[in-house]
Amino acid sequence: MKPGYTITISPPKDLTGITDTYLVFLWHLSQNNPAPFGDPEACRFAEKVGREIIRRFIENVGPELWVVQGAHIGSPAAVQKGGAA
Repeated sequence: MKPGYTITISPPKDLTGITDTYLVFLWHLSQNNPAPFGDPEACRFAEKVGREIIRRFIENVGPELWVVQGAHIGSPAAVQKGGAA
């Protein structure tokens, strides 16, 4: 039989101050948690970590501006992509 391990963590309430490396570590722990499916504490923890990952990603990705605009109507590129001719 393979040995088993138990990891007990006490992550900070505010995840905004932790490193990306630690955040990814918490993500892997939350997704491999042996708690029963639907366990409230495990679910809240996984959601909290996931939301922080998304928040950091969105914070560092600029919006695409002017990707779709009126000037594209009838342009050769729009017609090739299936847009209005």
